[in-house]
Amino acid sequence: MEELKGRGPLTEEQEAELAELQSKEAQRKQQQTEGKAKYRRARKAEAARVVVLEELAGREELTEELAAELAELQSKVAESKQQKAENNARSRRARKAEAARVERCGCGRCRSG
Repeated sequence: MEELKGRGPLTEEQEAELAELQSKEAQRKQQQTEGKAKYRRARKAEAARVVVLEELAGREELTEELAAELAELQSKVAESKQQKAENNARSRRARKAEAARVERCGCGRCRSG
């Protein structure tokens, strides 16, 4: 899209196509944002439910069904925590690698950007 703008004046057809593509991209980003928010809400709800069920378990008020639900949710929450930890570690490694690359470069431009 941006490539077209850099080439000079656009024809009406190109402008219409660009506007349509930008609209579709904005819609895709909005859907992605909503999907991520929905996913986060579900994970938070699972974690909250685990707390409630563990409290019931502590008072020995769990039925078999609730005990099964607790076991399933604990597994999901643990998996989510593990995945988040792995993602954070991967991100930290990438930042450190980029910082090291910039230090090795020495051109001056890398440090300013």
